[in-house]
Amino acid sequence: MLKNLVLRVFFVWLAALPLQAAHLVGGEITYECLGNYNYEITLTMYRDCFSSGAAFDDTASIGIYDVNNALIANLRPPLLTSSVLPLTAPNNCTTLPNTVCTEKATYKVTINLPPTVGGYTITHQRCCRNSTILNIPNPDDWGSTYTVSIPSNDQACNSSPTFNSTPPVVLCVNQNLNLDMSASTTDGDSLSYSLCQVKHGGGKSSGTGFTSPAPNPPAPPSYTNVPFNNGFSPTSPITSSPTIQINPVTGFLKGRPTQLGQYVFAICVTEWRNGQIVSVIRRDFQFNVSGDCKGPVSQIEDQVENPNTLCIGRTIQFKSISANTTSWHWDFGDPNTNLDTSILANPSYTYADTGTYEITLVANPGVCPDTSKQIFRVYYPVSIDFDYSGQSCFPNNSLSFEPIGNVSNEAIYSWDFGGNTNIGTTSNLKEPAGVSFLQEGGYEVTLTVSDFDCSASISKMVYVYPYPVINSDVPELQACVPATVFFNDSSIAFGLAYHTWVFGDGDTSNDKSPLHTYTEPGLYTVKHWLVTTQGCLDTVYEEYPLWIEVFPTPQSNLSIDPPITSIYDPVVTLENTSSVHTRTETYLPDGRVITDLNSETLTFEDTGTYPITHISFNEFGCTDTVVENIIVDAPVNIFIPNAFSPNGDGINDELLLSITDINEFHFMIFNRWGERVFESNEQEYTWNGNVMNVVGNPAKPEVYSYRLRVRTNENARHIVQHGTITLIR
Repeated sequence: MLKNLVLRVFFVWLAALPLQAAHLVGGEITYECLGNYNYEITLTMYRDCFSSGAAFDDTASIGIYDVNNALIANLRPPLLTSSVLPLTAPNNCTTLPNTVCTEKATYKVTINLPPTVGGYTITHQRCCRNSTILNIPNPDDWGSTYTVSIPSNDQACNSSPTFNSTPPVVLCVNQNLNLDMSASTTDGDSLSYSLCQVKHGGGKSSGTGFTSPAPNPPAPPSYTNVPFNNGFSPTSPITSSPTIQINPVTGFLKGRPTQLGQYVFAICVTEWRNGQIVSVIRRDFQFNVSGDCKGPVSQIEDQVENPNTLCIGRTIQFKSISANTTSWHWDFGDPNTNLDTSILANPSYTYADTGTYEITLVANPGVCPDTSKQIFRVYYPVSIDFDYSGQSCFPNNSLSFEPIGNVSNEAIYSWDFGGNTNIGTTSNLKEPAGVSFLQEGGYEVTLTVSDFDCSASISKMVYVYPYPVINSDVPELQACVPATVFFNDSSIAFGLAYHTWVFGDGDTSNDKSPLHTYTEPGLYTVKHWLVTTQGCLDTVYEEYPLWIEVFPTPQSNLSIDPPITSIYDPVVTLENTSSVHTRTETYLPDGRVITDLNSETLTFEDTGTYPITHISFNEFGCTDTVVENIIVDAPVNIFIPNAFSPNGDGINDELLLSITDINEFHFMIFNRWGERVFESNEQEYTWNGNVMNVVGNPAKPEVYSYRLRVRTNENARHIVQHGTITLIR
């Protein structure tokens, strides 16, 4: 259904051409020597019969230019003949659509052109092309130039080649072409054929030269090439599979158009004499590719179109891509049996052996049959792998490679080692051995095996490992207890490796780069082991004998009596209680430094916190420092009565506290069972003798304990005081 719809749309489009198209389809220009340098020039023009454009011109303008582009003559031959080209089918069983029509016109004129240096250029130009052409942009903006040259000093009075037949009007989509585009020459010269550039000439305006629809005279050389749309070119002008190609010797045009539409192209015929080019004629024409051709066309989908049928084993799935076909007869070319036939459109067949077979397909056998043949190669797929063995540690690496797979003895092996080796970067040996890579690292090794036109490749990473090299950064030092040392590892090893550090003091570590602290004095030997578990397997060891020396540290102590005192008694005694030292330095608050302090009495004149720094030294230069603070407080007066009598007589009914120079206060009272009976964070809040000061809940007359905690305004020092209070009723 879809295919029929596409065909109907295409024919509607073709039928609409008279409303859309310009008129020009193509043409060519040739000449014949009549003797005595008289040349008969023939201009052949082709136009669309159904075009809305102008009819053939009553007279044509043909310009003759010399080598300097000087106009020698502007000839005006009249229209000699016109006719409709026949619709020629590719075979007797095919009928072509009558929706396409091409008309041919011929103009002839004779002129005498004596031999001259550089020869002559004969030119005719006309605009415009059909607007429905698919392979060039803005097709109706482009005209045509038909040109041919008479050679320099043409003493032989040359005649140009002439085409043997008119071009076909219609090509059939998906049908193979075998078109005779050959030419003849009366001079015995050799000819070659090519698909070539299409030349522009004329325009849509009423000007002259390239701007005029019918330039009179035509413009001189050189001539502009008509550009092609993306996907098209002068040598690939039609959507085709296989690509349209012309045989350079025979002039036969082959290919298979695969897309409906109109396409412009040019065929050049080059005339050769004694290895030199004599002249070139150019046929500029338009192909109409139709989908409405009737008649069977046998066509086998080959192994280029479907590579999935190549190198898959002995069973092949065949496919007919024939046109206008309702029945099929296949012969699979198996010489070992007469049962190698099928009447299915897309059969499969299993061969007894691999090999090359000629397949025959008859489309519509018995009724207007069409036959095609195709060569098929039947081979097993190539399935390969490879393995390698040997020493892989650089620089002593030596590897042997072995292919794995089921291939024939004629298989061709190609190794690519992915890097430089002692035998090069590649090898065609089946099993290359003793392969040494010139540098350590990872290499992608690729094996490609070709067997009976089938091939397969596989790639694997091959590693050439470095030998492990231990490299420990152990500082050689002398330090005091506690001595913290960083051990840095910069060893070379591939993959996972284990480390063991022995520090000499009984401790070990498995960190790669550990941090260790020596807490005892001594002379220590450090050892480092490296064990590789990947790549080159090895254990390497490094030792640093008596490398780190740790000295004892003196103990610096300073006795202060008292450490906290009042401005009422600001006298403090210092005493040096350090040990394991040779000398001390004591830095006093008044700026004095006492060396080797024994005992010192200090008297302070004001409150405050006074730091004292005491440093002890030993014979190794090790030190220990303590900083002690002496606090001289402002006087803090605390008065807490030891008894009160909350009996309502107005005398000593509440427990009143008197405390000075504080900024924090917390007071709690407990009975003999440890139960809290009063608590306050405010100094002015007094105990009235009731439990938690609740009216109607009097505390029993007995002895209570208290806890007071305050913080001084000076030095922010906390004072805690405990005592007892007797409640009397």
